Formats: sequence, C-alpha cells, structure tokens
Amino acid sequence: MLRAGLILVILLGLGALGITQFQVAPKIAGLESDLATADTARSQAESAQRSAESAQREAEEAAETLRGELTEAKDSLKNAGLALAQQKARGDQLDAQLTEATDALTDARRELQTWKGLGVSQEYVISMKEQLQEANNQIAAIEAEKEIITRQLDQTQYELSRFVGPSQKVVMRDGLEGSVLSVDPDWGFVVLNVGEEDGALENGEMLVSREGKLVGKVQISSVEKDRSIANVMPGWLQTDIQVGDVVLY
Repeated sequence: MLRAGLILVILLGLGALGITQFQVAPKIAGLESDLATADTARSQAESAQRSAESAQREAEEAAETLRGELTEAKDSLKNAGLALAQQKARGDQLDAQLTEATDALTDARRELQTWKGLGVSQEYVISMKEQLQEANNQIAAIEAEKEIITRQLDQTQYELSRFVGPSQKVVMRDGLEGSVLSVDPDWGFVVLNVGEEDGALENGEMLVSREGKLVGKVQISSVEKDRSIANVMPGWLQTDIQVGDVVLY
C-alpha cells in the first residue's frame, strides 16, 4: 500500500514536471532568441561605434589639416598683401620719378625751344655755362685773395698804429666777434676764442656782453693763430666776466 502511494506520488510529480517543462520550454527558447538578437545588436552597435570613432578621428585629422592649410593660406595672403603694398609704394615712387623726369624734360625742351627761337645754339648755351662756372671759380678765388689782403691790411694798420703812438686806437676787422674761453680773476685776464686768423690784433679793445647787457671791456695783450689773451679794463667792469660771455668789436 505504501509502495503504491509512493509510485502515485512519483507519477504525479513527473506529470507536473512534464507540464511545467512543456510550459517553460517556449519561454526559454524565446529568451535565447532574444539574447541572440541582443548579442547581434550589441555587435552591430559596437561595430557602428568603432566606425563612428574611426570616422571622428578621420574628421578631426581632416579638420586639423584644414586648419593648417587655412593658417598657411592666411600667412600667404598676408605676405601677398605686404608684397602688394611694397610694389604699390614702389610703383608710386616710380610714377613720381617719371613725372619729375617728364617735367624736367618738358622744361628742358621748352628752354631749348626758347633758345632756338632766339637763334642761340646748344653749343653756345654749353659754352655760356662753362664760362659761368669759370667766372664763379674766379670770384671764389678773388674772395679768398680779398680775405688774405684784408688780413694783411689789418696787420699793416696795427703795425702803423704802433708807430703812431699809444693814443691811437688799434683798428680791427669790423664785425669781429667771439666768446670768453676762460677767466683768471686773480690776474685780471681772459682767454678769447678769436685769434690772428679772425682778425684779432694786439692792443685791440673788445666789449664784453651777456644777454645783450654790457659786462665790461678787455684789451688784447697777445695774439695766437686761433685765440688771444686780453686784460680786463677795470674802469669798464660792470660785473664779473664769466666763461661764455660774448666779446665783440
């Protein structure tokens, strides 16, 4: 009796298990199918992601290349602009030079026509220019000789004044002007920047001024080539003589 009961229980359990398996098997199959689909979708998604990442890298590389090319293009454009500006400036300069040369040529032609109208040949004009240059050279030589003669005349007048007597004032060159180089207040003399070449003469007297006002008067005691020494004349001294004061005759 017990055995029969156990057998019945086993049979009932097997029957329930069969019924359960019959019901669960389709669900398992469906889940396995869904899992396979999910795996396929995941593989496709991963592949798509890899493709997208590769495309992004390529796009970034292309963008970087384009940025470099853009920078080069901008630099090239800037250099081209600078070169254009330089060429334009040079062109303007050449235009100005051409205009100047054209005007000079026009003036020369006009002058030539004027001379031709007066019956003067080009050779005559050239000859006149040469004569004018020679005349200018002669004038310069005469001026230089005049300077020498004037200096000799000043020296002669000075020598003559020495023989006439101390009451005769020494006559120096008109317009003689200079300045005080140094002052010795203890001994009462100054050094002037005018000398024999400037027309300064021994015993010549010169006024000393500062800012247009009289400071005093000095008398030259010795003369060198480019400077002279003068004694301060006490009766004329208004204030102390300073370096830089103007001396004039």
